[in-house]
Amino acid sequence: MLQGGEILIILLIALVVFGPTRLPDLAQKLGRWTAELRAAARDVRSGLESEIAELRQTTDNLQGAVDEMKKPLEDFKKEVAEADPRRLDWTGPKPISGPTPEETMADLEEIEELAKDEDGE
Repeated sequence: MLQGGEILIILLIALVVFGPTRLPDLAQKLGRWTAELRAAARDVRSGLESEIAELRQTTDNLQGAVDEMKKPLEDFKKEVAEADPRRLDWTGPKPISGPTPEETMADLEEIEELAKDEDGE
């Protein structure tokens, strides 16, 4: 920021360079340009602020829509988790007959070996 003495020196130099007749006209033009620049800056700032406000409103609207979509999805996930058959316990009678998982795997290995032997011969 300029101090009082520096401003005075600048004004004296401007008086010498431009003369006493042109200096008031130049000061008036400088004042107009400054006012125009301030008005332009104010317009740009207000335009940016309105754009930001619109973006915030859009973001809020989208967030509301996302929140509305999340609720049914969470309900659906809950229903799927509740319907998981692994959570259900068998309350009926125990099976009397039928192969155990180990017997089934042994039978499968035997079938695969026989298939290999037939292909190899």
